[in-house]
Amino acid sequence: MFIVSVNALSQQIQQAIAANYPATEAKAIAHAYLNMKCGVNTLDILMEKAVEEPVNFKADLAQLAAGVPLQYVTGKAYFYDRLFSLNSDTLIPRPETEELVSQVLKLISSETTHVLDIGTGSGCIAISLALEAPQSQVSAWDVAPEAIAKAQENASHLGAHVTFQQQDVFAWQDDAKMWDIIVSNPPYVLDAEKAEMEAHVLDYEPHLALFVPDEDPLKFYRVIGEMSQERLNPGGYLCFEINRAFGAQNVAMAEAQGFENVQLLKDFHGNDRMLIAQRSSH
Repeated sequence: MFIVSVNALSQQIQQAIAANYPATEAKAIAHAYLNMKCGVNTLDILMEKAVEEPVNFKADLAQLAAGVPLQYVTGKAYFYDRLFSLNSDTLIPRPETEELVSQVLKLISSETTHVLDIGTGSGCIAISLALEAPQSQVSAWDVAPEAIAKAQENASHLGAHVTFQQQDVFAWQDDAKMWDIIVSNPPYVLDAEKAEMEAHVLDYEPHLALFVPDEDPLKFYRVIGEMSQERLNPGGYLCFEINRAFGAQNVAMAEAQGFENVQLLKDFHGNDRMLIAQRSSH
């Protein structure tokens, strides 16, 4: 190891990834990498603080230059102000999903609330809910055992009490539990949208967690809605993150399935992004 200016490291990173990202995004990636690896902030970089060069810096730099997302290079990502560990079987958590968590938190009562997160991935939704609303009892499903293992690791590290289970949502009848809230950020990107996607998403994020067939874009919403009509307690809530192109279709499906008080909410970009629906209390 040797001592180097953290600003010099930032410049190296920005130059290495300049072909893959706009200048402002490249700078943000460099600063985020150095925050995770060296514990420095933007002021430290501006002041050219001296730090030890990160372990495996050259290898990390090569991966970043090749287009590997920062979160997979570091194996970490922030979500709801907490640092989560990731692997190749878990999506990189997005700010839009933080908005979904905020909406769900509004629905959790002061009494014990049973919450299920379907397709948990890194566990970011379930763990955030468990930590922000400790009176809740949170469970989480994922079909991928590698994702469940990573989510359990995150829960242990962050001190969250979540019950994880490897479960295929299309076999939901195998589980007979009842819930007050069911939340999901299921796959919703069309195969046809691949051509419009940036390479660092398409090449590295798990396709199992991203894509749905063009001919059946609401397949996960349909089955989770059917399950929720059977497994939500009366008056319980179903909360989705959705594809912005299918807001009206998601609302129509929820209403056709018998849900009440169906709300379509926009994200901070102004896109249709969340759906909240309530099972009848009768």
